[in-house]
Amino acid sequence: MACTGNIPGRVRHEERRQNACSGAVTIEYALVFPLVIFSVMILIYLGMVYYQQALLQSIVSEQTQNWAFLWGYDANEVQQHGGVLSREGYQSEGLYWHIFSNPESKKEIIRNTIAEDYQRRSLLKSDRGLEVHVTYDNYFIYQKVGVQVTATYSSPIKGLFQVVGLSGDISVKASCETTLHDPKEFIHNVDYLLQIYEESGAQNWVQEKLKPLQNSLKKMKDYFK
Repeated sequence: MACTGNIPGRVRHEERRQNACSGAVTIEYALVFPLVIFSVMILIYLGMVYYQQALLQSIVSEQTQNWAFLWGYDANEVQQHGGVLSREGYQSEGLYWHIFSNPESKKEIIRNTIAEDYQRRSLLKSDRGLEVHVTYDNYFIYQKVGVQVTATYSSPIKGLFQVVGLSGDISVKASCETTLHDPKEFIHNVDYLLQIYEESGAQNWVQEKLKPLQNSLKKMKDYFK
C-alpha cells in the first residue's frame, strides 16, 4: 500500500518536470526565433541588393552598346532599344557628326533613359535617384562613350550602423565604356592618314631611318638559315 500511495506524487512530479522542460523550450524559441527571422531577412535583402547590382550593370552595358551604334543619328529620331526604325531616323545621320555630334543632348537622353529603365525594373526603390555620369571623347580617328552610375539605398538597420559610426547606406555601381561603332568612317580616316603619310614624304624618311635596322635583321635571318 505504501508503494501505491506514492504513485500520485510521482505523477505530479513528472508533470512538473515536463512543464518545466516545456517552459525552457519556449524561452529558447523566444530567444532564437527572432534571430533566425532576422538572419533570413538580411539574406533576402542582400539577394535583392545583388539583383540591383546585376540589373544596373545590365542596363548600363545595354545603353552604352546601343549608343555606340546610334551616336551619329538624331537622338529624337531613333529608339534606344530598337535602333533606326524609320526613314526619318536613317536620314537623320549627320554628315559631319564626328565633329558636330551635339554630345550634350545625347548625354541627357542617356541619363534619363537609364534612370527610367532602372526605376521601372528595380525591386528596391531609392528616394535619392541615380548618379549618372556620361562621358564622350573624340580622338578624331575614333570616339568613345562611357557611362558610370551609382545607386544608393538606406539599409534596413541603418540606425544600428550609425551607432557604430557608419552611414548605413548601401551603394551599387556599374560602368561601361566602348568605342563608337562606325567601321566605314574608321576605314576612311585610316586611308586618309595613310595618304598623308605617303604624299608628305614621311614614308621615305621613315624607311631611310629604318634601313640600318632592316640590314641587321636581314643579316640575322641569313645567319640562322
